[in-house]
Amino acid sequence: MPQEPTRHHTTTDVRDWRGRRYTVGPTARELTGLPRSALLVRALVAVAAVGVLQFGYGAAVPVLVEAHGWSPAQALAPFLVWALVQGSLAPAPHWLRTRGLLGPGPVVCAGALLCGAALFTLGHSASPVAAVLGYGVLGGAGAGLVYHSCADLVGGWFPDRHTVRLGVVGGAFALGAVPLLPAVVLGLSPDALPPASTALAAVVVALGLAGGAGQREAPERWWPPGNDPCATALRRRADPPAAGDFSMGQAWASGRSLPALHAVVALSGTSALFALAALPTLLLGLGRPPSDVAAVITALALASGLGRLAASTAAERTGRRRTLALLMAATALALVALAAAAPAGPVQLLVLLALVVGAGTGSCYPLTRAITEGHFGSQRAPGLQSLVHGSKAVGGLLGVGGAMAVLSLAPAGTHAGFLAAAGVLPAVAALLAARLRRPLPIRTIPRQTRVWTAAARRAPM
Repeated sequence: MPQEPTRHHTTTDVRDWRGRRYTVGPTARELTGLPRSALLVRALVAVAAVGVLQFGYGAAVPVLVEAHGWSPAQALAPFLVWALVQGSLAPAPHWLRTRGLLGPGPVVCAGALLCGAALFTLGHSASPVAAVLGYGVLGGAGAGLVYHSCADLVGGWFPDRHTVRLGVVGGAFALGAVPLLPAVVLGLSPDALPPASTALAAVVVALGLAGGAGQREAPERWWPPGNDPCATALRRRADPPAAGDFSMGQAWASGRSLPALHAVVALSGTSALFALAALPTLLLGLGRPPSDVAAVITALALASGLGRLAASTAAERTGRRRTLALLMAATALALVALAAAAPAGPVQLLVLLALVVGAGTGSCYPLTRAITEGHFGSQRAPGLQSLVHGSKAVGGLLGVGGAMAVLSLAPAGTHAGFLAAAGVLPAVAALLAARLRRPLPIRTIPRQTRVWTAAARRAPM
C-alpha cells in the first residue's frame, strides 16, 4: 500500500538584537490539530474548575464547623496544608516537563482527579486528620499541578502576548469560584454538604479532564508565524527587556532583586489568604447578615480575577514595578479601612474595599512573574517564575495559620483589629516593590585572564 507523504513543517530560526533565539513556525494547528485559542480555552477551563478549592474554602468554613462539629482551627487546618502544598509545588510541572517525565496534559488530568478526591473527602469525612490528608495534601497537590501546568502551557503557546501569558490563567483561577460563592454562603446547609461536595467534585473532575486531555506543550523557543519576534523585541515599553538570560545561580548572585520578589509574594499572599480564610467568619461574628458576607466574599474573588488581567495590561503602559507598588499600597489602606467599616459600615463600602483588596493581592502574582522575566530573561525564566510563585507557600503558612490563631484564641471583639494589622504586610511589599532594580548579567572572568591581569598589575612601569 502506498504510504502517506511525510508532512514537513517549515521553521525559521531568528535572533533578536540581544541575541535571543526564536524558532518561528509551524502554527499551533499544524502541531496539535487545534488553534491557539482552543488550547487557551481548555487550559482556562481546567484552572477555573480547581480554583474553587482556594476561593471557596473560607466561605464554607462556617458550614464545616456546624456540619462536622469542628472548631474554627480544625476547620481551617485542611486549608492551611492545602496552601502550603499548592504553593510548594510551583516548580514541579516545569521539573517534570524538562526531564521528559510527564507533559502538561497528563499532569493536568492527574491534578483534576486529586482535586475531586479532596472535595469528596471534605464533605463526607468528619475526621480532621482525614480532611487534612484528603483536602490539604491531595487537593493542594492537585491544584498546584493544574495551575502551574496551565500557566506554563499558556506561556509556551503565547510568547507574543504578555497579557494573555501572564494574567489570564490567574484570572481564571479566581473567577471560577465566583458563581458558587453566593450559593455557599446563603444556601449551603450542614445536611446538604455531602451531596454538594460530591456534585462539585464530579464537576471539577469533568472540567479538569476536558481541559487537560491531549494538551501538548509548545516546542522550545517556539514563536507563532506571522509575528516578527525581532519587531516585538524592539517594541517600546515602559519596562525594558532583561539585559540577558540569567541562569538560576546568576539570578541569585545578581543582587537583591530575586529575594525581594520572593518577599513580595510571601507578604501579599499572607494578607490575601488571611482575608480569604478569616473574613467570612469574622463578618458573621460581628453580626453581619449572610447576604452581606456573600456580597463581600464574591467581590473579593471577582476583583482578584479581573485585577490580574487589568494589572497585566496596565503594567505595559505604566511600568510593572510602579504598578505593583501602587497596588500593594492601595491594598494596605483598603485592609485598614475594611477592618474599621466591618462592624457597622454600609455593605456598599465593604464591597468597594473588598474589590480593592482582591485586585491588589491578586495582581501580585502576574506582576511578579512579569518582573521576574523582565529582570532575568524569558528563555530561562519559567523555572525562576515558578520559584518566585512558590513563596505563596510561606503566605499560606502565615496567612491561614494567622487566621486559625485569631479565630480560635483572640476575643471576638478584636478580630477586626487583626485584619487592620494585616495591612502592614502589603505596605512592606509596596516598599520592596518600589526599590526593585533590574540586575545586570554577571560575567565570570576566565582564570587565565585573572592571572595575567594580576601579573600586569605587579609589573614595574
